[in-house]
Parts: sequence; structure tokens; C-alpha cells
Amino acid sequence: MEKASVIFLAFLQRNGMVAVVILAVFAVRALLRKCPKKYSYALWAIVGIRMLFDLPIASGWSLFNLFRLVKSRSQMSEIAHYTGVSGVHAQTAVQNVTQISAGSRVTGDAASEAGLTGAMTTSQKICAVLFFVWLIGIFLFLGYGMYSYIKCRSMVRTAVRLTVNETSGNVRRTIKIWECDCIPSPFVLGIFCPQIYIPFRMKEEEQQYILAHESWHIRRHDSLWKLIAFVLLAVYWWNPLAWIAFFYMTRDMEMSCDEAVLAQFGNQIKKGYSASLLAFAMERHPYSFAPVAFGEADAGRRIKNVLNFKKPHTWVAAIATVLVALVAVSCLTNQKPSETKTEHTTEKVDSTQQPVQENAGAAIIEQNIREWAQAFCDRDTEKIVQMTSKEVQSNLEKIHILWMDGDTPSFGWSSPWPWGAFGSFFGGTGEEMDGYWLHEINTEEQTAEILYYVESSDPHVSVWIENIHYAQENGQFQITQEKINQFADGPDAKTDGIASADEFDTAYAQGISDTQMDYCINGMGEVLNKNMVPIGALLEPTDAARQLLNLSSDKKLVSVEKESESADKTQVGIQITFLKDGQKRYLSMIQPWGKDGIWVPAEAKEVKR
Repeated sequence: MEKASVIFLAFLQRNGMVAVVILAVFAVRALLRKCPKKYSYALWAIVGIRMLFDLPIASGWSLFNLFRLVKSRSQMSEIAHYTGVSGVHAQTAVQNVTQISAGSRVTGDAASEAGLTGAMTTSQKICAVLFFVWLIGIFLFLGYGMYSYIKCRSMVRTAVRLTVNETSGNVRRTIKIWECDCIPSPFVLGIFCPQIYIPFRMKEEEQQYILAHESWHIRRHDSLWKLIAFVLLAVYWWNPLAWIAFFYMTRDMEMSCDEAVLAQFGNQIKKGYSASLLAFAMERHPYSFAPVAFGEADAGRRIKNVLNFKKPHTWVAAIATVLVALVAVSCLTNQKPSETKTEHTTEKVDSTQQPVQENAGAAIIEQNIREWAQAFCDRDTEKIVQMTSKEVQSNLEKIHILWMDGDTPSFGWSSPWPWGAFGSFFGGTGEEMDGYWLHEINTEEQTAEILYYVESSDPHVSVWIENIHYAQENGQFQITQEKINQFADGPDAKTDGIASADEFDTAYAQGISDTQMDYCINGMGEVLNKNMVPIGALLEPTDAARQLLNLSSDKKLVSVEKESESADKTQVGIQITFLKDGQKRYLSMIQPWGKDGIWVPAEAKEVKR
């Protein structure tokens, strides 16, 4: 479900870029409406290339440079952008809010954050369902194409070989021509060895320019190009502009062949050629997948184009060629990276490191950061070394988390450590939860903040907050700065416990319930209740809150007091006061294993003053 959601959202983002290119082609096509249709036909190749590839070429001529100004002036465009590429995890709702506010920290009512999380979960599921609908549409579309091709083959199984046509000037190789009484109009069938099929009893004069039309299709390999266009339409069937583009591409293909025939035989065939178009249009080919049916839809416009066709002047052809070339450069290149230098609060990125290009997309950035976080949880030394700069590797060695000496480098230690690939050691219904959560990604500053849920054999869950800077060096995503704050208290902890409201809100931005901090589902609460009941700290709600939520043990910094109690005395309201700034947070403590069991936190809210 997770990957399906990401793929579909990335597909929608790609559709947006393709839609922009299609609209640009329509605009230029309108300027070329009086020029030969071969120039309009060439424009559709640009759309096809953009659908297939994202060429890694940036230029100042790129059409997508226009969107930088729109992006900088419109906050709503930021919302649409990040909503369209996020959704890998339900929890990224808070991250999206953070991105929109240009890196501001998430604070406030944790219940509101839980509402956002729930909305993103629903959105993720919807995207996953739409992904499978999209796949089904592709298979149905391609299935129809295969069926129509087979049907065309069956229609011409009784065809009779007319002749071997040695063409001069149109096709540089021998082509086969067949007559059949089961087809209403001429067409070319075949991709690598295309052959022409025509109805029986065509007049010799009419047959001559009709064969010339079909020969031009073969010479330009139109059957192959139309097949590619059909497959692309099958992939982009979700996009209505793709359907419109396919229709106009087919029209331009036919009209350009009509014009080539007129250029070959002269204007004297206009009347007879138009009559043939009209006659074949009255008996349209039922399966247009077989490229390319002469006299198919839109005969009226083709006849009008034939009657109005004039050979263009040289200067008109030159201008049209230049215009098509400019459109190709504009639509096939990406947005030029901003030249603004990125400065960080602690260190500067080396001059050899290039900022991640905006056109790489927030989805790719998020994916890279998730790969880093997962490699961190899994102690994947090879991945960690690959994704870090030499400076970061040196710093990791200094704090004894990375060891590069010897034949087998290693990363991390046994305990405490974030959830790895197999979830929590203690099992529980939360065992499939990730060991990390992306709290914040700021693409402007190229920074990210990752929360790691860390378990120890006590058992106990603490929170590490990792701040990273990222960049792209030699085309590869790399972490250029890295710092971890371990929010835990006690003699074995690397840092002090949570001592401020800001730290509390950051560590528990997801809330408590249904997260890795929920001792009712992470598998640790039951173990604690069974094996550690004699320890009095967990039998008293205020002490249990201080210990399980990693609050500072210094009572001059954090005060924990009982404020309320339920009628059955199984739920107690705890007020946490951070004495430095005077801010308060409210915590509900519960006894899920009976009145003689331990107390565990359930949810956190901000106290209204």
C-alpha cells in the first residue's frame, strides 16, 4: 500500500509536467495553423519524449523556469506541490505542515496532529486504491489494442496479393499491397514489415494517390510512432489532455501525409482526393488501432486542409523549423537550479557540493531521506558510508557510532537502538511500526529532522532527534551534516531528559496513542507489568510519566503533578510544568493491566490557560 501510494503520487506529479508540455504544444500549434501540418506533427514528438523520459538537462530556456516565480509568490502552490508528492507514511501530515511554513517547528495541540495523521492515512489508502485502478485501466487499454489488432488480422485473412510495388521516391524498399473485400478503407498493418491493404475494385487513378498516402506512412514509420503513442496513452489514460493530444497527433499525421501526396502529384488531384476521403469516411474502419486507416475520422477537416493547401515559401518553412526547435529546447529541458548559496547555522557545505536541484522533486528528496533513516535503523554500514560525506563519517567515528578500522566496518551498537527492519524486539501489535518518523523536511534550507524511536532491553522507549543537512555531490545524494540529541535521562543516557516544552512537543509530535511510544501496543508494557511490578516508580502515575516519557529527573527543571482522577481510579490526569518557560502539558496515565499494574501514558494535550 505504501509503495503504491508513492508511485501513484509520483505519477500524478509527472502528469502535471506532461500537461504543461501538451498545453505549450497546443499554443504553438495554433501559431502554426497555416503552415504545413508536418511541423505540427513534429511537435507531438516533443510530448512523447517528455512522457517517456525526464532528461537530466537544465537550461535557462526551460518552460519550467516560469514556475519558480509562481512558487515563490503562492503558498497554495506549495501546499499542492508537497501534498502531491508526500504520503509514504500517515505521519507525514505534520511534516507537510512544516514544509509549508518554511521550516517552522510543529507545536500545539497533539490531538490536532492526530487528526492530521488520520486524514493522511485515509488519503494514503485512497491513493493506493487509485493506483490499482490506474493499473487496471492500463491493462484494459492494452488488451483492447491487442484485440483490435487481432481483429484486423482476421479481417484481412482472405486478402489477395495485388502486386509488388517498386516505389520511386516514397519508399526505398519493396512493399506488399493486398486487396480485400472485408475492409471498408485502406490502411497499413504491421510494425516492422508494414503492408498496405486496400478494398477491392478501386479506380486506378484513385488507387495511385491512395497508395502514395499509405506509402508515406510507411516511409515515416508512422505505424511505429502511432503504436508508441497508443502505449503512452494507455499509461497516461488518467490525463484527459493525453487523449486530446492523441487525437490531434493522429489528425496531424494524416493531414501531413495528405499534403505530401499533393506535393507529389500536384494540385490537380485535389478534387478526386477529397472525394475519396469523403467516400471512405462514410464507411469508417471499426478498429483504428491498426495504423493507419486512410479516410478515418475527421474527414471534413482533412478535406478542407487538402483544398486550402499551398506549398509554403522558404522563409515560412525556416521560421516554422526554428519555432519547433525552440519548443523542443523549452519543453525537454528542466528548470535551471537557483544560484542562491545555501548557508547552514553550524557549517557550510563544501564548494564542491552542489545543492539538490529543485527539479529533482520533493518526492525524490523524501525518498533519499527515508533511505538514510532506514539504513540508520538497520545499522546498514555500507549504505551509511555511501550516503555520507567524509566529514560526517569522521564525526560519526569520533562519537563511536561508526567504526571504519579493520576489514569489516560497522555502524551502531546493540542497545539502545531504533527499531530496525523487524520492528521491536519485544513484539506486540506495534512490531511493524518503523523505527523513525520524518518530523520535518525543509527543501529551501536543505535540512531535515528525523525522530528515531529507540528501545533498550530494560525494556524502555526513548526518542532520538537527528538534524541533518543534505546536498548532492557528483550527482549523488549525501548527508553533509548530522547531529543527534538523545532525549533520555538516567546514568546510562548520553544526554539529559526532556526539559522544555519545545523538546516535549518535538519528541511527541505524533502524540502518544497508536505510536511507538504507546506501551499498550509496542510489546514492552506487558513485559514491564509482568516482570518489573516491584519497582515502585511505575506503580505511581507521576513517577511513571517522568520515566516512560523520558522527562528530566531534575525537579528544578520539570514538575510532574497529579491533577485529576477518574471515578474508577484507572485514569489519572497529570500536569507537566516546564519551569524554565512556565509552559504546561497535560498527560493522561492509565492502568491497562488492572489496579495492581503499572501506569503508562495514553495521550498528551496542551493545557489551556
